[in-house]
Amino acid sequence: MLKIYQKIMVLVSMLLTSFCIMAAAVPELRSPVMDTAQMMSPQARQELDQHLRQYSATTGSQIVVLTVPRIAPETPFDYATRVMQSWQLGRSEYNDGVLLLLVRDERKTHLAVGRGLEGAIPDVYAKRLLQDVLRPYLQKGKMDEGIRETVAQTEKLIAGERLPENTQRQNSNRDDFDLDEILGMSVMWLVFSTLLGGMFRGAFGARWSVWATGLVMFLISWLISGSLFIGLLLGVLAMVVAWLTGLGAFVSGGNHDGGVWRDNSSGGFNGGLGRGLGHGGDRFSDNDSGGFSGGGGGFGGGGASGDW
Repeated sequence: MLKIYQKIMVLVSMLLTSFCIMAAAVPELRSPVMDTAQMMSPQARQELDQHLRQYSATTGSQIVVLTVPRIAPETPFDYATRVMQSWQLGRSEYNDGVLLLLVRDERKTHLAVGRGLEGAIPDVYAKRLLQDVLRPYLQKGKMDEGIRETVAQTEKLIAGERLPENTQRQNSNRDDFDLDEILGMSVMWLVFSTLLGGMFRGAFGARWSVWATGLVMFLISWLISGSLFIGLLLGVLAMVVAWLTGLGAFVSGGNHDGGVWRDNSSGGFNGGLGRGLGHGGDRFSDNDSGGFSGGGGGFGGGGASGDW
């Protein structure tokens, strides 16, 4: 029995390590314009950088633009959440930070809004900024103009101004996007559960693989969602998926030991997530000229995602 538990814990560690390796790294915050995907022209990047530095010094609020090449298999919300938690944009007492994320190769965007600005920039306004303001520019290849205008409109919302009405906007866009995102995540969860079930069947046999799959999916779902209930629900569903996919082996009894177990892991946590979250402890020390860092602001999940 002890060996079974040891195998489960080692495999859980291997699984978490694999997730860390696949996850896109969070770059170290050095300036308010982090154009790591090189989507902006050098002049526009420099002008916007100077403007946002002055804006932060004048108002105290922080707006940061981040472009990255790709983030798959993460969603824009998940990656932006990691960035906000790591960078801690905005002042700690006001939580007034905003992140504008653009994913170049996947043509996706996200606007993450700090807790203190969720009243000034509610989710519906964040969605309009991405789809009504930013998207038309990006579709025309005008990256500099789109980013600059989105930042300008964000500053107006923080100052208390409302967005102008857009009569061409369809009311169903937000619901359609949310549905697509949920369906995509559901497919990923189903595939992942199936793959885990197959991997664990080879290690533990049919019966124990069901419990191992449920345990791992419970832990992952709990960590990602932050909800114990959602973690338990998805863990139980994963057990059902693992049971159904291995029904033949489960009914026949199979081999309880599942054959020879091998640890093919070759190292520790040296993936992107480990590097990204590692910056959170040193508070992004300014080790370059004109450095820039977050002010300890909090993030509660406010904002919206978009595309072009």
